Amino acid sequence: MDVSVPMAEPAAAHRAGPPPALPALPRGHPLKPRLTLAEALDLLEVETSRRQLAEQGLRESEERFRQMSQYLGKFLWLSDAETNELIYVSPGYEQVWHRYREASYALPEDWLGATPPGNSNRMHERTSQPVSEGRNKSEYQVAGPDGSLRWIRDRMFPIRDSSGETLYTLGIAEDVTDLKNLEATQQQNHAQLCALLAAVPDMVFRLRRDGTILEFKPAKDSPPLTPSIELVGRNLTELLPDQVARQAMHYLELTLSTRRIQTFTCQHLLPDYLRDFEAHSVLCGEDEVIAVVRDVTDRKKLEKEILEISSREQQRIGQDLHDGLGQHLTGITFLSKALERKLAAKQLSDEATEAAEIGKLVMQALSQTRNLARGLFPVELEQNGLVTGLQELASTVERLYRIKCHLDCDSAAQITNNIVATHVFRIVQEAINNSAKHGKAQHVRVTLRSHADRNVLRIEDDGAGFKPGSRTEGLGLKIMQYRARRIGGTFEIGPSSVGGTVVTVTFKPRAEAH
Repeated sequence: MDVSVPMAEPAAAHRAGPPPALPALPRGHPLKPRLTLAEALDLLEVETSRRQLAEQGLRESEERFRQMSQYLGKFLWLSDAETNELIYVSPGYEQVWHRYREASYALPEDWLGATPPGNSNRMHERTSQPVSEGRNKSEYQVAGPDGSLRWIRDRMFPIRDSSGETLYTLGIAEDVTDLKNLEATQQQNHAQLCALLAAVPDMVFRLRRDGTILEFKPAKDSPPLTPSIELVGRNLTELLPDQVARQAMHYLELTLSTRRIQTFTCQHLLPDYLRDFEAHSVLCGEDEVIAVVRDVTDRKKLEKEILEISSREQQRIGQDLHDGLGQHLTGITFLSKALERKLAAKQLSDEATEAAEIGKLVMQALSQTRNLARGLFPVELEQNGLVTGLQELASTVERLYRIKCHLDCDSAAQITNNIVATHVFRIVQEAINNSAKHGKAQHVRVTLRSHADRNVLRIEDDGAGFKPGSRTEGLGLKIMQYRARRIGGTFEIGPSSVGGTVVTVTFKPRAEAH
């Protein structure tokens, strides 16, 4: 690229009007060998006027360069292509280099002296190489008077004459310290993000609002959602089954609209077998979401096994209490009655009264044993359904804990699936036990409402209240959460309006246990 720089003198002269012209000589008139004094004075006046206009134009030009370099953060320099001697340095040099530009004319080595070791060699190599069409670009550091280092980006262009020979080198330099610092910060943040993602064992997606995958990091040990194909640029609707894709898009849109973290679970059939996944989505831009997806198949399998073992043990203990201890207590009751009659027949009234008291205590123990057996092995639930089982549970709670337990169930809230009914029963049982044992509640209210698209179960008490730090880590709470997930529902726990705790489970009317 040929760059031509117009001289300042003609530009200034043009703006101020043409200088006074010399008297025209007739064509062919011989030049005088000497000028008269008047003619010499005229020429001197013309030359003086021309120089004044040129100096004024130069000052205006430098002022424009100064303002331009100040606003742009750049400065211009011009050097001899053969000797590398500086011919011109614009005022912006002082803002970029933090040195007086007059020193660059008087002491050109001061320019190079401002560069730390290693950078000056790059500047020497740069200036010694032939200048091409703006391809000579370099970045180096300079040290200011206070010792602070700044980054300079320098580009050079050749200025050629009409024959194509390079006469001058035009340089454009700018201070890019802030840009360099920003790039370094971005690189550091990117490295930290990569290290963080490498430590996360789950799949990580960056998704656009329309479901397009912008970035993807596979899981370490879990199989991928789809076979080994390139996921970036693909859409969830073409990669996932219709039901899973609709669910994912729903929560993606919910994350964007609410600007809150969303959690959902889904099942996806892979080549080996059906697997369970848990996804957490978080907003990362106006139209983008980060989704962390974890394979929880093994965890759900273990949870199911633990729950089944717990249920079997509860049933076994309940049957043992009913058939074993209950029968022994029943036998003791008959013996105490017989003893009471014998003592009464012998007119031993005091001893007969004591025997009767023993019989009453044994009957109380038998009643408590049967109540415990019913709680561990709810026969009413299996024989007569959920509502009857909950009524029996409420009566048992009132007898055991001496608290009021009110049950309010919609007639339409009938659950025919016995496994789902068992999960709901156990959730209510665990919540009531927590209210009585830990919450010190005096009143518990259980409601089961049926709606068109959902059933809502609420267990509310007037106890000590919800304390997240002490109650959210209990095994009983986690089991309730797991049971709610097994019936495809949601589980929430928090403070109630009466000062106690409220547990809410929402599930589909025709839910089936997974």
